[in-house]
Amino acid sequence: MPKSKTIPFGVSFRGQREYTFTEVSNFIECADGVEPIALKSQYVSFLEDFTSRKIKPSTLVDVDVLQLFQEDLDNRAQIDFREGHYDPIDDREIVNGGRYFDKMSRKIKAHILEQKSKLTFWIYDE
Repeated sequence: MPKSKTIPFGVSFRGQREYTFTEVSNFIECADGVEPIALKSQYVSFLEDFTSRKIKPSTLVDVDVLQLFQEDLDNRAQIDFREGHYDPIDDREIVNGGRYFDKMSRKIKAHILEQKSKLTFWIYDE
């Protein structure tokens, strides 16, 4: 039986609380396309815990779930910040939220890579 691929969540979300709550809640609504079903279930459960503030930097999270979260953050950052669709003055909250997600996505991606470099079970990926 393969080892569970869990790593600590690794970061704290302290900024842009309203934007974060709203967008992460939207991630739940958009999770229908996640496959396999077991991963979708884990991801939705993680997102629900996240919006309930139950996820701490030390919370162990399945790496596939964390990668999905990082990808969703990155996608939202692309739409709300990097593509420049929103006016930085009139839509300040959206742009700042997208900028924050960009920062957090990069932190999580670096954290995942760092954790993978420390662990051997990725060598024997199933």
